Amino acid sequence: PVTIEAEVERGLLNAVSGVTGINPYTSERSSPRLLPSLVAQAQIGGELLGRFTGIFSIPATLTYTARADGNTRAAFDSKFQGIMAELYREPDLASYMTNATSLSVFVARVVSDNPQIISRNRTWTKTITLDINATAKQ
Repeated sequence: PVTIEAEVERGLLNAVSGVTGINPYTSERSSPRLLPSLVAQAQIGGELLGRFTGIFSIPATLTYTARADGNTRAAFDSKFQGIMAELYREPDLASYMTNATSLSVFVARVVSDNPQIISRNRTWTKTITLDINATAKQ
């Protein structure tokens, strides 16, 4: 059985699949990831509108990571802007995810993005935080 979280992650990766040259992963993968990578992670935050409604708040993130020594900052930022552009597509992200998954997505919006430089392994990382409200299709 596929979980709601896995469906959200799959839907987000499908939504940004137009950006090439990035290795997409869901949060379930525990083995090493190839860089540059885009990792989707979602978790159920709670049930909306009351108990047993089946409509869930599902906070999610998309984390784009690339090696600093194999990339220019401009190329990294350009790829990230491509990811953001895919999230603001037409039809909107909620409609796209409803059509691409087994969920009915009511809200899917970008809340924030957070840049980070990790000097230990010389990588640049940007995380996009999303707010998603969805239920399983009947």
